Order: sequence, then C-alpha cells, then structure tokens
Amino acid sequence: MSAGDLRTASFGVEGPPPQASRPEISSFVSVVVEVENHRPTLQSNTEAIFNLLNNALGVSLLAVSWVCTQVGLLPGLSLYAISGFLNRYTLHLIFRSCQLARVKVSYPDVADACFGRLGFGAVASIMTTSMCITCTAYVVTVGAVLLDGFDWEPEESPKAIALGMAFLAPFTLIRSLKRIAVLSTVATFAAIFQLMAIAIPCYWDYFNGITYVDHMGAEPGSILWWDLTPSKVIKASLQDNSWENVRRITGLVFSMLYVISALFGHSVYLRFRDLTTDSALTTIGQRPVDQVARWCGFVLVFISYIFMVFPLRNVLMKVLLGKDELEREASFKVFAAVTVSLNIFLLMTAQGAQKLGGLSLCLRFGGGFCSTLMAMVFPPLLFVQVRAERGWDARVVCGSRGGLAMLLAIGASVWILSNQALAVDVLKKTGVL
Repeated sequence: MSAGDLRTASFGVEGPPPQASRPEISSFVSVVVEVENHRPTLQSNTEAIFNLLNNALGVSLLAVSWVCTQVGLLPGLSLYAISGFLNRYTLHLIFRSCQLARVKVSYPDVADACFGRLGFGAVASIMTTSMCITCTAYVVTVGAVLLDGFDWEPEESPKAIALGMAFLAPFTLIRSLKRIAVLSTVATFAAIFQLMAIAIPCYWDYFNGITYVDHMGAEPGSILWWDLTPSKVIKASLQDNSWENVRRITGLVFSMLYVISALFGHSVYLRFRDLTTDSALTTIGQRPVDQVARWCGFVLVFISYIFMVFPLRNVLMKVLLGKDELEREASFKVFAAVTVSLNIFLLMTAQGAQKLGGLSLCLRFGGGFCSTLMAMVFPPLLFVQVRAERGWDARVVCGSRGGLAMLLAIGASVWILSNQALAVDVLKKTGVL
C-alpha cells in the first residue's frame, strides 16, 4: 500500500483532488496573502508556523493567568490544553471538508458548498465579527498600556484609547504587506521578550518568597487550586498543503502555543494569584523589567492590529464595493477612505468595550460568541454535510462513538451558556438589570 493509500485509508475517505485542479485562493481569507502575477505567493512551513503563532498568541495570551484566577491553576491549564486539542481537531475537519468538497481552502467557501449562500453568509459574518472583536481588543490593550505608561487615572481611558488609535491608524494605510513583512519578525521577538520579562521575574519572586505586591498595596490570597462553578468556567496557506504536512505543522504550532501560554499564565498566577487582572500587562509592577515587558507587549499588540486590519479590510471591500483588494482593483483614495472609516468604527467599539468591561469583555464576546461557533459548532456541521452528500448516513458520519455529535452538542451548550452569562453581565453594566 502506498503512502497515499495509507493516508486515505487512515481517514476512511477518498483522497483529495489533485492540487492543480483546485483554486488557490479565496476572496475571504483570514490570513494575509499577497498576489503576484494574479497568483497568490505561498508561504513556507517556517513562515506558516510564525504566522499561526502570531495570530494565535495575540491578546488572549495576556489573559491566561486571569482564567486561572477564575477556576484555579490546574483546571485553567487543563482547559487550555483541551481547547488547543479541540481547535486543532476542528481545524483539520475544515481542511478535510474543503478537500472533499473540492473547493478553495476557505471557511466561507466550504460553507457555501455545503449550505449555499446562507451558509456562506453566516460563516463570513461570524469571521468578520471575530476579526472586528480582535482588533477592538488590540486597541483596548494599546490604550491600557498607554494609560499605565503615562500614569493617567482610569477615568482617562477614552483619551488613552484615542491616542493609541492615533498611533495605529497611519500604519494601516500601508497597502503592500511586503513593506511591513519585517514586522512579523519584530512581533515574534517582542512576544519572546515579553514572555521572558514577565515569566522570569514572577518565578524569581515566587521561589524567593516575595509575596507583597507594592503597586497594588496588598498580599495575594491563597492559591486557588480549583473552582469549577459553571459560571466561572463559562466566563473564562502552505507550500505543501498535503494532509500529512498540515497535521505536522498544526501539531507543532499548538504544542508550542500551549507551552508558551502555560509558562506565561502559570508564572503570573503564582506571583499575583487573586490580584491578577484581565491582562498581564496591567498586573505586573513598575520595575524596569516590568516596563520592558509592558512595552514589548505594546509592540506585539500594535503590530498584530496592523496585520489583522488587512484581511478585515479585504473582506469589507469585496462585500461592500465589489473590489478585490488582493488584486488592487480599487484606487488608493477608495482604499484610504475604507481604512479610515474602519479605524473610526474600531475606535468607537473600543471605547464602548472599555466602558462595559475592557479586555475581558472582548475576550468573552470573541470567544463565547464567535470562536465557539467557528471552532465547535460549524466544523462538525460542515463535515457531516460533506459526508452526507457522498452517501454517508448519520451513524457513520458521527462515528461509532458519536464523536462529532458529541462535539456539536458540547459546542452548542457552551455557546448558549457563555452568551447567556455575558448578556446578563452587560445588562448589569448598563443598568438594565
């Protein structure tokens, strides 16, 4: 049996169509892509690893320690490991669904193939909303760092957020990704320095018995090993796109992501425990090493915002104007007008998010509303539909142990509970309840 036969036999499906017979790129992509001579430039495995890490780390890394304060250290890290496993698994479901449906490797396009324009619209809308929330979280975080850096009072948060957007906006007018490609490397090194500058001092203080937190004027409480109250748990493109390579790269990325996140969250939680805020950058103190970590985080989030605006703007220009930004079909004036309008909209959402809960609100809404649908609800539905069209009945589709059905049930339950809790908290913040 050949390697290809082993691959298809292990998954129990027909092999994917030849690479040359499939379109290479979609108008709706959630990663930044350049086009040369009407063909997308492909990335190497190394570039894919860095891009996936930069996309995955973002601001959620800053909140890992805060999650531990909600449910406890061991449950928090365990939930993070389970989340990484499920995300990798459902990412594979989407990839295989695209191959079997013989469509572009694009989430909205496979939804279109399975459920028509309704499926396309639902997935594209959720993806666009998710990108908007992510950008909003970046702006809120940039504002929080500036607020702390200038030693402003919390009431001056709107001013800090506006100043942060003033810094960010000019860079979003750069139209060619190649001109800022070096920023991806800068972001990676900023993430590494941020990790070292936060984790090492936190571990040093913890193992040397230093507990008092000067800038908070308090002693942290006891280590909360577990608290599994449901409300707490709820709150909380490759050059070789073969199946084997996708599994290898995603496995490496999610393993690296878990190690980085575990070290980051574990160190901050051990040092600050119940004094931990929703962002590690606002938890750490004012020592020189803390300032280095804070501004490395600022650089990382700053660059992440610039990169995230690219695919978000591409989608908006395609949907609203019918212009393919990958091919530079719109004039620079139109491009600039869309960019400025988008930045103004994101500034308004950041100001609103800050009033309703700041970074924790962004993460809860982005995770509970968008990510749960994208990672746990839609993938099994798409995979089941692809299989159903190829003559598979529900029993076979769900597997002998009902794996996909169980994943769908868990995802739907988490989505309902998390959004119910979020809605209650928002209504309380606004004074409705």
